[in-house]
Amino acid sequence: MAKLRENQTAAAAASQNLLCLSSANDSLRRVLSYQTVLIGDLRQNNSILTSESQQLQMEKSALERQVEKLRRERTELSLTRTQRILDAYCPKTGDKEERLCNPCQKGWLLSPSKSSCYLVVTNNYHEWKTWEEAGEDCRQRNADLLVIENGHEQEFICKINERSSYSYWIGLRRINGVWKWVDGSDLTESYWINRPSDNNDCAASVQWRSPKGWIAGNCAGKYQWICEMKALSI
Repeated sequence: MAKLRENQTAAAAASQNLLCLSSANDSLRRVLSYQTVLIGDLRQNNSILTSESQQLQMEKSALERQVEKLRRERTELSLTRTQRILDAYCPKTGDKEERLCNPCQKGWLLSPSKSSCYLVVTNNYHEWKTWEEAGEDCRQRNADLLVIENGHEQEFICKINERSSYSYWIGLRRINGVWKWVDGSDLTESYWINRPSDNNDCAASVQWRSPKGWIAGNCAGKYQWICEMKALSI
């Protein structure tokens, strides 16, 4: 009888062990299945990343070619601009193609101080410009609207246009109630003919009135203009 109970106990233990092993086997199968899915996902992600890496490499190569092209174009533009400046200030003379350099480009006037060059832009009425447009035209010429620093310069400008019956934009504008030159400096000496009104914020030079000087005009109005650039030191 005791032997029977011993066998039953052993059988129960064996059955319990079998259940544990079966449960462990199921767990291992689930882990293996999960790992199989995970490996599949990793392979898919690796394939996607490889494809993206190849695409990025192609885009990088294309950008490098574009940068190189832009670098060549910039070099060519720089050389072209340098050549234009050289031709403007130092035109060729005679058959030997020798160059004679001038402080100002052709058509520009040298200031009394020999530090600046002026271009008085005179054209037909339909080609007159607003203050902003005039400034942009000057910048296209590597210059800016005229800045009058002292009385000598003002007198010289008056003599340039003393026979003109038109107004010319200069580089003076009122910003937040303060008159400033386009180079950022404050207005220290002024030559207003009349006190500027509150709604006219851009300055123009006039010589057809007496006394000669400046008027404040509507910035959207259209006048002729005067550009200024640094003179070439020779």
